[in-house]
Formats: sequence, C-alpha cells, structure tokens
Amino acid sequence: MPVSLTDRLIVPEGVMVRALGEESVLLNLDTETYFGLNAVGSRMWQVLSAAATISEACEMLTAEFDVARDELEADLTALADELVAKGLLRVAP
Repeated sequence: MPVSLTDRLIVPEGVMVRALGEESVLLNLDTETYFGLNAVGSRMWQVLSAAATISEACEMLTAEFDVARDELEADLTALADELVAKGLLRVAP
C-alpha cells in the first residue's frame, strides 16, 4: 500500500544508517537489505525519519530546495514507498 502525505514514518529497530560524506548507506540487519542514498536522498531520509508526517517533511524540504511542491511530493513519496517496501522505514501505527 502506498504511503500518504499524512503518514508518519519511523526507522525500524535493526536498521542502521551510516553517513559517507554527503551520502548515506542504510542497512536492515534483519533482512540484510541495504540501500545507498546520494546527498539529496540522504537529506530526504533525515527529514522523513524526523518529521511528524510526510507532508511536514515536504514543507521542510521545499524551504531548502528550489523545486515545485508537487514534484517534491512525488519524489518524496516515491522514495518513502521504496524504503517502506525494503523494510528500511515503516509507517507508524
């Protein structure tokens, strides 16, 4: 099920994050799934994992990046969907 802008995402136990310069590597120790993020993806990860909702994360990132809100929403929800599908984030109950 795709994420919605009102969802809050959390980092499951067993997921490790390591910054490598401006990039990041995510690793789910339970499934041995890993995922690499470039500088923009790393910033999205930071905000997604800390914000109260995906919509709030989008607002924060809109202030940082020169991008249209609808384009950012699409990119952010696509990344969130992929990370949830890989078990690197989960939707909070």
